[in-house]
Amino acid sequence: MIKKILFFIIPIVLVFAYGMKPKDKPTRNQDNTGGTTYRIMPNPDNALVVASDTLNVNQISTWFRNNGSFNRNPANSNSGFEWPKGSLKFARYASGIWIGAVVDGDTLLCIAEYDYEYLPGYVDPQGNPQGSDDPNYRIFNLKSTDTSDYGDWRTIASGQGAYLDSSGNPLLLGSQTMFYSYTDAYPEAHANNSGGTAPLKAQILQTNWAYSVNGPLSSMAFSEFRIINRSNKVWTKCYIALWTDDDLGDAQDDAVGVDTTLDLGYTYNFDNNDPNYGAAPPAVGFDYFRGPIVPSVGDTVRYYQPPGSSNLVVKPNFRELGVTAFNMYTNGDPSVGDPRNPTETYYNLQGIKRDGSRWVTPTGDTTTFAFSGNPTTGQGWNEANSGDRRFMQCSGPLVVNPGDTQSIIVAQVIARGENNLKSISALKQADDLAQRIFDNNFAVPDAAKCPNVSSYAPGNNKIYLSWGSESEKDSIQNKLSGGYYKFQGYNIYQIVSGTNGSRPDQRQLIETY
Repeated sequence: MIKKILFFIIPIVLVFAYGMKPKDKPTRNQDNTGGTTYRIMPNPDNALVVASDTLNVNQISTWFRNNGSFNRNPANSNSGFEWPKGSLKFARYASGIWIGAVVDGDTLLCIAEYDYEYLPGYVDPQGNPQGSDDPNYRIFNLKSTDTSDYGDWRTIASGQGAYLDSSGNPLLLGSQTMFYSYTDAYPEAHANNSGGTAPLKAQILQTNWAYSVNGPLSSMAFSEFRIINRSNKVWTKCYIALWTDDDLGDAQDDAVGVDTTLDLGYTYNFDNNDPNYGAAPPAVGFDYFRGPIVPSVGDTVRYYQPPGSSNLVVKPNFRELGVTAFNMYTNGDPSVGDPRNPTETYYNLQGIKRDGSRWVTPTGDTTTFAFSGNPTTGQGWNEANSGDRRFMQCSGPLVVNPGDTQSIIVAQVIARGENNLKSISALKQADDLAQRIFDNNFAVPDAAKCPNVSSYAPGNNKIYLSWGSESEKDSIQNKLSGGYYKFQGYNIYQIVSGTNGSRPDQRQLIETY
């Protein structure tokens, strides 16, 4: 049977519905709309050899680079985490991975901040960095709709550590999957004032992926960092951290917090209006799904390696460490500003302020988790004002022997609620879904197939839509809790011109059939 519907000419979209829809910071001159240029350092990260690419298969469009940096636009050094995709609104300016450890009595660091201490490549058996001038050490990028990198992934990327499935083909973790390898072993790359030490000789194998589905998953991006000690020395008192400078629209009205029960660090708008996002601005965060593992007699760690595969790893007498500190900075603040030297950076990795003092809660207790209250309810310890914030989620201390690997898996999650504080609640709800997906080994529910729609506009201010009934016969397995979703009906929306209709204020339900 063919459905035929008559409408006046308006922008519309048809939705097929089931039971569930799936130092200091560089100066800038204007608001964070994506077109503002920050300070661009003269070849600060050996730009000629560093590759860049976007993860953009869902509502997030963001940059990744094979020098430890992500969420920063390499073309203009401006914010690179756009949400919703196509809106020219940005929630994150720059993010990166930081590592610090004590090696033979010296504190060594490698960081990715506003300039970067990593370069593409690997460390050879003699401890020498290789690959920065090798075009094969690039970002390999596969989409379900673009498999042009398929052959190179199987033959080149796999030799660098990219995952293959049991048939020897690329293991696609999502609708889009990236892989690349980089290292801090190049001494010339260690020029950041917050670092600047000798190299740790870490090699990092990074895999990023995202899902092109409906619902909260369309606003998530996942990353795995496999961190390998390629030196011949033990890393003691090692800390691994994700650092981020979130400019949630405008940079000056942000606040940060952490939910220690979820391992979720987040940035939110302090008031209910942002110069770029407008009313009810979103909240954005990092969730640690899997942290480093440490010896622990009587405990057992279980995880799938690679993620999403059927290879279950069981390690008796180990436990997952999780997040051990949440630290925050305010741009230019004399007490909790950005670290200015290696000593201050190593303090920050431990959850200590840069001057060596401890965070103290309003009740007088010392802690490594700053602002661990609930801003939505007002309970606990929350920020009392706003500013240009960044934060760091840390895990440690660890002992990493030569040749050992520590892995972390994280998600970037963004959500929008009815106001700035309810956006935090929406973020936590989305994060709970992401955690269930991780706990279920990334068994992501399939997206409902949209029906094939044809349209006809005869020029009389009317538009005719028609579609077949094939989609009504489909059912979708609920991989998270069992059972199946069955067809329920069709929703037809009017969307605001110039938008993609991803936000509630950009669409209006016209009719349900």
